[in-house]
Amino acid sequence: MRTFIIIWSGQLASTIGSYMTEFALTLWAWEVTGSATALALVGFFSQLPHIPITLVAGLIVDRFNRKHLMMLGDSIAALSTIGIGILFLADSLQIWHLYLAASINGGFGQIQGLAYQTSISSMVPPHQLTRANSMNSAVHYGSAIFGPALASPVPADWADGDSAD
Repeated sequence: MRTFIIIWSGQLASTIGSYMTEFALTLWAWEVTGSATALALVGFFSQLPHIPITLVAGLIVDRFNRKHLMMLGDSIAALSTIGIGILFLADSLQIWHLYLAASINGGFGQIQGLAYQTSISSMVPPHQLTRANSMNSAVHYGSAIFGPALASPVPADWADGDSAD
């Protein structure tokens, strides 16, 4: 169970970071375009690779080292985030960069998620599987709640110590 908890902790940190990035980029896309269509397209391009990848993801996960697939998925997500950060700092970030990054992350994320899910049963004793699956659910639901909250900008009147009431 110790190995699972170490990997689970890493997945928790990674997933929170991914949700924070996604939320911040959504705010940026809205600020730049003011278009709901642009936001919907980010989600569309994120989900689009799931269709073809799902057809072969099981084969990939069964034939390759799952640990390496998980590390590859997290590395791709980190590199795309760094790339977007560099483009943003250089004032060169455009909405199509988000579409491209969402597609790449969506495809590799599908394989990474499947590799992680199928590895749980080999890391955890059978009597701990229910606990491990519950902890795994907490990663995704907790990250979906806390990621955007941590990425949200602080309103200016809060920074001054003033309250809204």
